[in-house]
Formats: sequence, C-alpha cells, structure tokens
Amino acid sequence: MEPKPSALKIFTSFLKLGLIAFGGPTAIAYVREMVVDKKKWMDEKNFNNGVALSQIIPGASVMQVVAYVGLNIGGFAGALAAFMAYVLPAFFMMLILTIIYIHLKTVPETASIFEALRIVVVALAANGTLNFGKKSIKNIKDVFLLAVAAILFILKFSPFVVIFIAMIIGFLMHREDFTELSLLLSSKPHIDGKKLKIYKYVACILIVVTLFNLLMWLINPEFFSLSTLMMKVDVMAFGGGYGSVPFMLHEVVDVEKLIDAKTFMDGIALGQITPGPIVITATFVGYLVKGLVGSIIATISVFTPSFIILLSTVPIFDSLKNNIIFKNIFNSILVSFVGLMIAVTIRFALSVDWTLSAVIIGLIAFIGLYKKYNILLVIILSLILGYLIL
Repeated sequence: MEPKPSALKIFTSFLKLGLIAFGGPTAIAYVREMVVDKKKWMDEKNFNNGVALSQIIPGASVMQVVAYVGLNIGGFAGALAAFMAYVLPAFFMMLILTIIYIHLKTVPETASIFEALRIVVVALAANGTLNFGKKSIKNIKDVFLLAVAAILFILKFSPFVVIFIAMIIGFLMHREDFTELSLLLSSKPHIDGKKLKIYKYVACILIVVTLFNLLMWLINPEFFSLSTLMMKVDVMAFGGGYGSVPFMLHEVVDVEKLIDAKTFMDGIALGQITPGPIVITATFVGYLVKGLVGSIIATISVFTPSFIILLSTVPIFDSLKNNIIFKNIFNSILVSFVGLMIAVTIRFALSVDWTLSAVIIGLIAFIGLYKKYNILLVIILSLILGYLIL
C-alpha cells in the first residue's frame, strides 16, 4: 500500500478523474482502477466494501464510492476533497450545456436534435429499468410489489408514499424474519470506536446545512424551496443516481411545476453528455428556475444529504450489511424502484412523437446501451441520426 495522500493530492486526483468519468454508475470502474490498481491507496476488499455500501444507501452510487474512498485514505478532509473534486467538472459542463440549451432550443434547425435527445432519454430509462429489474426481481412476490409500485406512480401517487408502502409490504412479505427483529433489538451493533469521531463532523455539517437553508429562506423563499426540494430528492434516491429520476420528475414537474416534462427530459439527456452522475440534472433545473445562483444551490443541495448519510453509515456498515430484516426491506425498496422506473419510462415515451424514424433511433440507442457501448458515443450517434432523419 502506498502512503496515504494529502487532501490536496486527493482533490487533484479526483478532479482529473471527474473530467473523464462518463457513464454514471459504470464510472465506479474508473475509480477502482485509479485507487486500487494505479495509486494503490486501498486494497480490493476495502474498495468492494465501499461499493457494497453505496448500493444500500441513497445517493448516486459513484459519488458514494468516491466519498468512501476519500474517507478511508484521508479522513473527513479526504472525503470532502474527493467528493467536491469529482462533481466540479460535471457541474461546470452541465452549466455550459444549459446556457447553450437556452439559446438554441428556440432555433428551428435544432428541433430535431432535441427530439432525438428525448428519444435517447426513453432508451436510457428503458435500459435502466431493465438493468434494475434483472438485479432486483427474484420471485413472484417481487413481481407483485413491482406492479403495485408502477400502478401507484402512474396514478400520480407521491414516490415517497410509494416507497413507504413498498417498505411495509416488503416487511410483511418476509414476516418469517420477525424473529430476527428481537435479536436485532436485543443486540448492540458492532461499531469501531475509532470511527465514531466522524460524527462530530456530521454534526458540524448538519449545523451548516441548517444555517444555509435558514439563510436561503431569509434571502429568498424560492431559494429555500429549491434547496429543500433537491435535498428531499437526494434522501430518497435509493438504487443510485437513476433512483433520483422518479423523485425529481415528481417534485420538479408534477408538484412544483417548475418546468414541463419535455424540458426535464432534455435535462436528463444533457446530464448523460456530462461526466459524473445523472443527478447533475439538478444543475440544469436550478439554472432554469433561478439562474446561476439557483444552479449552485440545487447542485449543493442534491449531493449534501447523501454525503452526510455516507459519513453516518460507515461506522455501522458491518452490522447493517448482514442484517436479514434490513436486506429484505432494502430489496423491497429496490423492487419498488423498478416499478417507478417503468412508470417513468412510460411517461417519457408518451412525450415523444413516435414516427418510424423516431422508433429507429430509439431502437439503435436502446441496443447500444444494452450492449454497454460507450454512452457518449450512443448519444452522439443518436443526435446525428436525429438531425439527418427526423
């Protein structure tokens, strides 16, 4: 193992990585290559623990892995440095793309390109749903739960309500594990005492977040609403960055009506052209709603809760990952997300004018994504086809 790097070294390393880490969750492989193979800052087992943890807490998976790596090699300062550095390139690229989008979306010659972008979003949603489903659907009980979640979301129930119902159903479907509950309550989780000091940093962040939101409310209540909206989305984004899509769609389009569904789809597509997680769409939404300040507020807010949760969970991870009840409830949440993603895919598909040309582009994009071709190449090819044949 190499000597532990400074916070500055961590920052510069993850800043460089953030510039090329396209592909959302698949970028975890790039992180592993850098920290395990090249720099040897962590061993394989410890890195895999970080990947496992990223799957059971809300937030973009790659961002959680980055924070976990930073925490392990540089403490709290390392976690903060890695987390901030990794997201900065995505933020600035998304900001530039959003400004370009605002100026070009009304130009008639670009209409076919933006329509192609929406078609790609449908393919992305469908592919994400399929991948989620293959990993999460294991039996007929899961199929039932998936159907319930999809129907409730199509009927425009709040995703927060759907997730809560899924947790209850999942708990009841695995009531044979109730005996495990008494064992859980009667036993104390194993916590490494050395890791407990992280909670003083968590407390400080919570104070800063509270003061930040209070300041937003005093300056402009709309800033406060934007901040709390994005924080709420992040808290419920189980299953990685794609898990944020149903919640952001619900809150931004259906509840607050900040933008329409087609514009939201454009933001999702632009988020795929940038490196970093899909949740960087928050930058797009924030800029459209409240300009540059709004983009900064939205971006900070959509990443902060999951960062706090990551720091809070690391000390008790060993106890959580082996608990049967936790596993069952978590799996129920993931299954419900498949249902939510099905509903979102349908919603997005209904926003597209499905001509023969559009169907061809959609199929090409879906097959490219399913075959795991580079996502940026798939998007560029789809845009070129859109310009030529739509």
